[in-house]
Amino acid sequence: MFRAFYRDNRMVPLGIMLLTFIIFVYHFELDRQGPLGEIPAAAIPDKLVIDTPRTHSNPIVEIVDSVDETAEQLSHPAIPSAIPSKPKAPSSSSSNSKSTSHSLHLPKAVTADDVILMFKTGATVLWKRVPIHLATSLSPNRINHDNVLLYSDYPETIGDWDIIDVLANTSDSMRSSENFKPYLQQEDYESRQNYAEMSNVPGDAAGPAGGWKLDKYKFLPIVQHAGVNKPDAKWYIFMEDDSYIFLPNLLRHLERFDYKDSWYLGSLAWIHGDYFAHGGSGFALSRGAWEQSFGKDPKIVEKFQVFTEEHGCGDHILGHVLKEYGVQFGETYDEARFRYGFNPESHWSTWFEQANWCSPVYSWHHTHGKDVARFYNLERSWDFEQGPLRFRDVFKALVAPYLHSRVEWWDNWSSKYEIRSNNAKDAEPPSSVKGTDVWRSAWESVDSCEAACKSWAECMQWSFYEDRCKMDSMVLLGSGIPEGDSRRQTTLPWVSGWLSERVENWECQG
Repeated sequence: MFRAFYRDNRMVPLGIMLLTFIIFVYHFELDRQGPLGEIPAAAIPDKLVIDTPRTHSNPIVEIVDSVDETAEQLSHPAIPSAIPSKPKAPSSSSSNSKSTSHSLHLPKAVTADDVILMFKTGATVLWKRVPIHLATSLSPNRINHDNVLLYSDYPETIGDWDIIDVLANTSDSMRSSENFKPYLQQEDYESRQNYAEMSNVPGDAAGPAGGWKLDKYKFLPIVQHAGVNKPDAKWYIFMEDDSYIFLPNLLRHLERFDYKDSWYLGSLAWIHGDYFAHGGSGFALSRGAWEQSFGKDPKIVEKFQVFTEEHGCGDHILGHVLKEYGVQFGETYDEARFRYGFNPESHWSTWFEQANWCSPVYSWHHTHGKDVARFYNLERSWDFEQGPLRFRDVFKALVAPYLHSRVEWWDNWSSKYEIRSNNAKDAEPPSSVKGTDVWRSAWESVDSCEAACKSWAECMQWSFYEDRCKMDSMVLLGSGIPEGDSRRQTTLPWVSGWLSERVENWECQG
């Protein structure tokens, strides 16, 4: 009987098995969607940002671009993959700011077409400083003409470039200021052809003295004008005529931040308790920051007219105004707001050390025309697909060629330790120096100073003058007095030296 049943119904078990398989597959597909239809991490394709647990209390996301991208990040540890999704809430005045909790973000490249470069100059230095920039940093192979705004305190035209007189619409009450007088005098200088190279008048001094005091009035109207006339920009990058911005590096840096949020990035400076971005170093202001401040109040320039008159530095005035509207300076959540990159000094007066050795460089200040050309040539020769230009790269190209074991009539500005004849008896050496005799005798001669530096494991450079030996663990180029310079007749020679072989052992930190 059972055999007959099995023979007549042998297809039933196969049907049951098939039905079970279909139900299993159906539930498997439902489970893949996760709760509320979310896709689990295993199903996320490349080029997505995924939430990653961090010890920091604020939400942080990590870019996972691909295996190759991750490997590139590991090879350049100075560019962290942890990206703040929103700046720290700056004050109660910004209580209506967006939530700090962000969902998944796709990493987006920032190109030169996404930024407006705000270039500031002045009538008295325009013809000395601007032409080299038009041929290099502002050239069309670097940034589109329409993405550059040139600002001064006198209107000019150079070829296809129109330079905007950003003070043309200054209020009558502001014009009555003593500091503003040089602006009012410039038309007279121009009409009398004072720029002509005669009577020992320098050909590039096209205006009256007092340009530095006049400069503070430019910052607020520059930022206001740029935001109003270029509303589609994601970032507004400010630079002065004696600075150089490594634009490819800075664009790559800005990819770490959401331009719709409030960001104000640069080199830390402070006056009267206000943190702000140092103007000569350059800075970047996001569109979100502009909307939160200038976008909300079109009368900002007039509103802070008294504050502008009472203070001396335009970059400080701008930083103070931004803070009043809840736009805080910095790129971190804590008070460690300074990050290497934007430099308030020139490359020859900046300290190089292991802490900044592998950090990308975004700007230099106090650059002469020759420096601008050198930076531009270095930038053009660089393969940014292999990584950004770093401090070590600028050092090797523009500093290392001048370093020698010993150079007369040169001061490299060593400063960490100073041993003189009147303090040598009590001079305590660093812990890595074995014995005190060599250290305390450093003041006696050039050879003794060099020997003391070599006895200190961390010493990178030294300088000697009469009975004074200075040593340092960082490297700075400094400057020398050339042959024929009258200063050689009025002073004893500084002698400087570097232990360059020790610099070669530096490695990236962090």
